[in-house]
Amino acid sequence: MQKYLTFLLVTFIFSCKSVPENQQITVASGGGVTGVWHEYILKADGQLLHKASNEDSATVVKTLSKSKTKNFFKQIEALKLSKKEAGEPGNMSYTVQFSERKKFSHKVQWADKKMPTDSVKTFYNAFMALVK
Repeated sequence: MQKYLTFLLVTFIFSCKSVPENQQITVASGGGVTGVWHEYILKADGQLLHKASNEDSATVVKTLSKSKTKNFFKQIEALKLSKKEAGEPGNMSYTVQFSERKKFSHKVQWADKKMPTDSVKTFYNAFMALVK
């Protein structure tokens, strides 16, 4: 019985693991007539930032709960962006990027005519729903 309780305790502790503080998710779109890019960056602490390419600084859009933040980081890890083709930009382009400072950066980019896999598109749409 004690082994069972120890196992449950260890499982619980590891399931509560937080997102490494330097990781971030960046979802962006841009190009077209204006050429302006809009980046939305989700930090490990739950801050959702917006940065437009024609502005100098980013602004905080909102702060997500720990569970919602953790959920997005789990989803992006499950996408395995490192194993997907980087893609090519077009007139209007879209990107999903998962990075941790100098440790790694995995990015998928696509244009309207060359859509990514359904899982990447679903992630992009769910992430952009946060902004609205």
